[in-house]
Amino acid sequence: MSKNNISDFVILGGGCSALSFINQVIEQNITKYSFIIIEKQKKYVDDKSWCFWSENIKKNKNIIEASWSSFSFNLGNSTNFLSSINFKYYYIRSINFYESIKKKISNYANITLKLNETIISITNKKNYYEVITNKSIYLAKNVLDTRPNINIYEKNPFLQQCFVGYEIKSEEKINLKKSNAYLMHNMHAANNKFYFEYILPIKKSTYLFELTTFTKKDLPLKIIEKELRIVLSKYFNKPYQIVRKEYGKIPMGFINNKMIKNKKNYFVSGSLAGSIRPSSGYAFVDIQKWSEIAANNLKIKGNIETLEKREVIKKFLDKIFLKVISSDISKAPQIFYYFSKNISPTTFIKFMLGEANLLEYLRIIYAMPKRIFLKCLIKI
Repeated sequence: MSKNNISDFVILGGGCSALSFINQVIEQNITKYSFIIIEKQKKYVDDKSWCFWSENIKKNKNIIEASWSSFSFNLGNSTNFLSSINFKYYYIRSINFYESIKKKISNYANITLKLNETIISITNKKNYYEVITNKSIYLAKNVLDTRPNINIYEKNPFLQQCFVGYEIKSEEKINLKKSNAYLMHNMHAANNKFYFEYILPIKKSTYLFELTTFTKKDLPLKIIEKELRIVLSKYFNKPYQIVRKEYGKIPMGFINNKMIKNKKNYFVSGSLAGSIRPSSGYAFVDIQKWSEIAANNLKIKGNIETLEKREVIKKFLDKIFLKVISSDISKAPQIFYYFSKNISPTTFIKFMLGEANLLEYLRIIYAMPKRIFLKCLIKI
């Protein structure tokens, strides 16, 4: 097993968080440091997508595949369509994101991407870290750990967002608006779980159908996939083509900082740094923000930020919202629909982005169901 020269950074994991940071390193023309990215996959595959709201899309513009000017929530026979003049909802396929950054990396001698390598051990030596994989030994002055870890979350409040999605091609006409993202369609609760359909009309005859559940206990994805096929049978009478599949389990909770070891020159990002929004499971925008700040700090100070300081009011509201949902999951459909009806589309979007101001946060508090909200507030 070969031992490499000491690099400035070794990055554990080569997913969204790692490549977003490296993308910012490239964008900010940081060439004085060397980076090695270790990823266990043999190759990047088309297995997920990311969506986000933006006012004026500047970054990742070349890989945006679709966007929608409105979004909706559906409960029973009632559908609430929302739209904002300022914001659109954007869709990126992970493979396009990965490949675009891989192409950039190939032009930089100071950045190396190692695929198909499994991390065996990480040892803190005196002045550097030793990372042993199944193929090599890497030495680095700094470690950036981007690997997800379900065990670092506080136990309460905590939910798992489990989903299975099919990208479908069909010439059959179905009753969906092409300009609308169906964020939470057919919301319902059953067996102490909250279900909804997430439907994106991507382009003509192409749709992303996901069945999502919020649950306190782990739910096998095979069960959700079976239920997704039943859902699809209600939309399509004719055979359809499955272009690709998506699977995922997203933790919705708060990082227990005691579980993250504070080591010198050992940094964390992505879900380890709390980038997943506890109240929604969205993460892409937070990861982009962190990456830009971290790369800028590296350029100016020679160091990177690890844990973003989440504003007190944002954390408070996330905790309340998650407690409200998890305390009685059977009420989740009514709560989400009520929430979508009682605040403006722009306030809702800014809440999801974590960019609401104090007045908007007060409006959000006022929009929550009062009795359930106060009950959970007393328990905090």
